[in-house]
Amino acid sequence: MRHAIAASKFVASKTAASKQAPSLPNALDADSLAADAQWLKCAPPQLDLATAQSLQEILPSAEFFSGSDVKFSSIASDVNSAEAGQLVVYRIGQDDPMKLLSTAMARGAAGILTEQVLPCPLPQCIVSDTEQAIDQITSGLLGNPDQKLLTIGVIGSAGKTTTSLLISSLLRSNGSRTAYQTDLGDCDGIVQSTPAASNVGGSHLIQWLADAVDGQCQTAVVELNDDAARLGKYDATQFDVLVITGTASVASDFGPSALQCMLERLKPAGVVIAPADDTKALQVLRDSNCRVTTYAMQKPADLTASIFEQSGGMTTLMITQGDTSALLETALCGAANAKNHLAAAAVGILLDQPLQQIVQSLSALRAVPGRGQRFCDIQHATAIVDVAGTPQRASTSLQTARSMRAGGQLWCVLAIDENDTPETLAHYGQLLERYAGKCIVTSNQSSKSSFLAASHHLLDGVEHCAAMRLVAAPKRAIQWAINEAAPRDTILVLGGVDTSTAHQQRTEIQQIKNWIEQERQSKEERWTADGTDASENNPNIIPINSFKK
Repeated sequence: MRHAIAASKFVASKTAASKQAPSLPNALDADSLAADAQWLKCAPPQLDLATAQSLQEILPSAEFFSGSDVKFSSIASDVNSAEAGQLVVYRIGQDDPMKLLSTAMARGAAGILTEQVLPCPLPQCIVSDTEQAIDQITSGLLGNPDQKLLTIGVIGSAGKTTTSLLISSLLRSNGSRTAYQTDLGDCDGIVQSTPAASNVGGSHLIQWLADAVDGQCQTAVVELNDDAARLGKYDATQFDVLVITGTASVASDFGPSALQCMLERLKPAGVVIAPADDTKALQVLRDSNCRVTTYAMQKPADLTASIFEQSGGMTTLMITQGDTSALLETALCGAANAKNHLAAAAVGILLDQPLQQIVQSLSALRAVPGRGQRFCDIQHATAIVDVAGTPQRASTSLQTARSMRAGGQLWCVLAIDENDTPETLAHYGQLLERYAGKCIVTSNQSSKSSFLAASHHLLDGVEHCAAMRLVAAPKRAIQWAINEAAPRDTILVLGGVDTSTAHQQRTEIQQIKNWIEQERQSKEERWTADGTDASENNPNIIPINSFKK
């Protein structure tokens, strides 16, 4: 009875309330629809499964947790900017796992790429190395651009940049649009650039190859870095041709060498171009059962050459392939550059180009910045700039400069680096004393504080220390050599260039060029003020007409 009375009172109160207030269901529905519309307007976009990528197809050997696959649209550059459907990367030691997971779930991430299982309901892809996995994913998303180009990799201890540019010049002269990537800069077939950051291998290389494909390039030439090869930076890229310059690094304290790593990236039908005098590299190539084309100077090989003439800043080579020979005239002088020309010519031979056409194309490249770059002036000593970097390259540059002298002395301005070991510095001292007549030791821009200690290590390899002149400021050292040298002398500037990025390297090479030109101009102004004729220091050249009767 009490329940019935309570129920009747409740119904009566609700009826009275409904009579006193207007009905609100329509108003509530309108507000609710407006709120829903606003939410839908701000909601993140949903992943389109029709266009989504399958991570299991790109990484078939990976393990998956909380699912058998991850469907995603792209890789998020950062979890805080991730969009719905993107793949978020967890890097051990760099990311806070709890913050990353909560942010990824809140932003609607499709899954997590990680090296360990995380306490998260999102699908996870477990890989051994996230950076290498990112490279493979990037290649898959971009359609594997390395499979759409003729890819040529250049590796070795010296001459990689020059050889890469020679190969690019050769291919372009043949009508093939060519992209190249070197320490001095890169080109995607349309735009040339000198990056201010060091982007060696990895996703940057894959994106660059994709840009080259978009630029309708047929070939791509890549200068390879030994350390990057050993770290797996090229593991997502395959190469059709590998060119070895200088000597290949076949010994390693831990793990495979750079050459062995790159041989794993060679396509099944790929070819290796190697120097015939590098016996260790040839042994590694034989063990790998790959196709090899050899080149050498005055030694049996598939492609050989000999220096026919060398004078006046020009070198003439006799290149022979089988029963065919051709003369090549180039401004890139020395035996080392002759081998670089041979390596590039071997690429042309593989592409069935006539030898005569190859030598004409290679002779078109007249100079390479910072690689034996010559600055000539009839009134002043010839200046040569070489970034060197190792005693082996310094020795090659010194021998070339000594053989190309115009009869005067060889000056050498060597900029030593604080990162060089005492043994390396002592080796530099031995080279200077052996090949140079006048030696000036200076420092890099960033190594002035340690210049005195480093110079002492260099002098440990010198017998006659008094013959060395120490000048801490590189600008003053170069200007002093320009001012003191005779017109028939040769000044070789070694090192002093930061090669960490292409932009920095080109900037500092241009700076050295400016120092040389400024001092030459100042020297001429002093001659004018003193009333001195610059021709007084030049040799007296008798015209041929004077011998006529």
